[in-house]
Amino acid sequence: MWTTRHRAGLLAAVAAGLSLFAVCSLAGDGFFAEQFDDPRTAAMLLETVLVYLLFFGADRIRGRERRNAARFLLLLGFSLRHLVFASVLAAGFWILALSLSGMALLYRREYYAFTTEKLYRGFLTGTAFWILLVGLLSGFHRGGLFLWRALAGLFVLAAFLSAWQPLRALFAAKKAEQGMCRGEERQRTRWESAVTALTITAVLVQLGRLNLAVDYDSLRYALRSPFVLDNGRGIFEALGSVNQVYFYPKGLEILTLPLYFEKSYGPTLAFSFCLGLLLLYLLYDLGRAFCGVKSARRLVCVAALLPGVMNLSISAKTDLITLLFQLGAVREALRTARQKGAARQVALSCSVSALLFTFMLKPTALVFSGGLIAGLFLHELLFRRQRGHIALSALEGQALVVPRRQFLLPPVLTLAALALVTLRTLHLTGYPLVSVFTGVFEALGFHGRYPLAAQSLPDAGAALSPGERLAALGARLVLLFLAPVGEDGLHIRIAWGTTLIPALLFALLLRGRERGGKAKAQSAVRLFGCLLAVQGILLLISLERLHQIDGNYYGLFYLLLLLMVFAVWQEKSVILLRALSPAAALALFMLCLTNWAGTRGYTGYEGRTGLFYPHARLAEEYLILDGGEPIYRYVKNAPRMRLLAFAGEPECYLLPCDAQSYTDLAGSGGNVYLVKTLDLFKEFLNRAGVDCLYTDDAFLEEHSRAADIIRYLEEEGSVEVVIRQEGNALYRYHRAR
Repeated sequence: MWTTRHRAGLLAAVAAGLSLFAVCSLAGDGFFAEQFDDPRTAAMLLETVLVYLLFFGADRIRGRERRNAARFLLLLGFSLRHLVFASVLAAGFWILALSLSGMALLYRREYYAFTTEKLYRGFLTGTAFWILLVGLLSGFHRGGLFLWRALAGLFVLAAFLSAWQPLRALFAAKKAEQGMCRGEERQRTRWESAVTALTITAVLVQLGRLNLAVDYDSLRYALRSPFVLDNGRGIFEALGSVNQVYFYPKGLEILTLPLYFEKSYGPTLAFSFCLGLLLLYLLYDLGRAFCGVKSARRLVCVAALLPGVMNLSISAKTDLITLLFQLGAVREALRTARQKGAARQVALSCSVSALLFTFMLKPTALVFSGGLIAGLFLHELLFRRQRGHIALSALEGQALVVPRRQFLLPPVLTLAALALVTLRTLHLTGYPLVSVFTGVFEALGFHGRYPLAAQSLPDAGAALSPGERLAALGARLVLLFLAPVGEDGLHIRIAWGTTLIPALLFALLLRGRERGGKAKAQSAVRLFGCLLAVQGILLLISLERLHQIDGNYYGLFYLLLLLMVFAVWQEKSVILLRALSPAAALALFMLCLTNWAGTRGYTGYEGRTGLFYPHARLAEEYLILDGGEPIYRYVKNAPRMRLLAFAGEPECYLLPCDAQSYTDLAGSGGNVYLVKTLDLFKEFLNRAGVDCLYTDDAFLEEHSRAADIIRYLEEEGSVEVVIRQEGNALYRYHRAR
């Protein structure tokens, strides 16, 4: 008879074999050689090992106060060394203010209790309320950084004034609790210390490179909110943009508007990092509900090692916050199990609101959040009479009178905010949602507005036979789950689930048929199983259909799988984690070597002064070295200038103005029709209100069509040179009246 240890031994062997195969494949592809050609990689790995040893030692200190003091000093030193302390403090403060403001709307002061449940619901409500305020003021053509910062200041002040007394009571209660438990603490085991230190180290890997790993998409639109979202007249102003990325649902960018800092991207990037911490805590809260505190810590440790999830925490892209609200919706769905009356209504209301919120964050949320809704319906259909009970709140079971606003406000505010975000897209493009869905809306009778071009849903296997499509699907499954090599694997590798995912799937097979265990865990397994089944189907469809596969598409699948495996193994999670060790080691290694920007090492201090990393000064230095100093100075003094750059990406987005590139027009997501003839191009320049053209000779040499356009404009006198220096030029365009 197979015991748990026999199964764990088999799982460890499979995890080791899968990891060895992945290492050999990546080595054969030249990935590791490329990484270690850069000395920053080795320096980063050495610092990571040192960080792990220091936190392991700190966790072995006796006494909670001394242990926490040691951890705090280590965290402070690490954050100051890599210039992230002030950024994280600002972003965390703003997130807390959003949560407190939501709580003030939902609860009376006497019912304040800083539980995970209330803070999460407060964050959901507060963020929706903020987006609603920005949208309403923008409707009156009001906007600009000064307004949003002033409004955020009032927002923060009101939030903390409303929560001041409850916060004081909370700190007093915590202090009293620590005093009572001072003599009762047991010595932590080496294994517990190792898990804690590994979790913290994995998180600090992201923190250490937060300023350094500025990826292409973030720099293109997410970090330039004042130039591509609100240039002084609110979020509904037409800024002459063409590419569809500028018309995606901009919920996250609206949330981070007050964090825009001209000298540094740090606070905006730290916002995603703090959301990553919230995501890990939400996983912990879910895990301890159905498998206990110790197992929940191990679950969080595995989650922190997943590049497919945590690499998103240092990007300004919307994937991480979308995951947070999707997982929050799952938590609220679990809350509805065996609930009756008002408590169930509130949980259901918040679950629906969280899923609706994702629709104003990311276009693909329509698919994956829709999959969650389908999974919830499937669970209700199959297990309506078998719902178990999961206590996710210390107050559960008490007869509480729930005011109506607790189940009315979240959906009302979320729907109102979603309506305004959708209205922006509709107003500027003619479609409620862009990206691959524009073709669908065209079929429904919507018509795009100039200069947007409609796109249809790409089908990677349209010209293939059924057998060839099946073979292509198999090849992509190998790339996603085993070894992301070759050109097709590049976009998977930067946010890869690593061999932890196939190892977790095998762990699920090993214990998936077992019965018994805690009723609340069994209830969770049923729900996670339904959700995972639907997300698995969506995963296969996307792999088979899409032209390009990005690793960030499948974070929700990874987390649902992780939750289900721990729910199945329950109290055997310590054996599970040990069996996963070979895959966990590879995951940590890949976590250090990959990120969305493709940068290496940690952020270096290098004698820099100030609280924030000087992104703006470094951008200026880069452009000056490239010969663009006078152009940079000229543009900096005209922030409302609309500029079209015939230059390389993402470097052209470093210019501090409303800059879009020639590739924005003629590349993916653009409208190549605009550059088909000179007259069509001039029509675009006139209608978009373009003031200047910026050219780089190196770019023009590689793009003959772009070079021809500039030459034709010069010949007919439509442009005049303002500045020309070292292969760079700035032209003033004479718009037709």
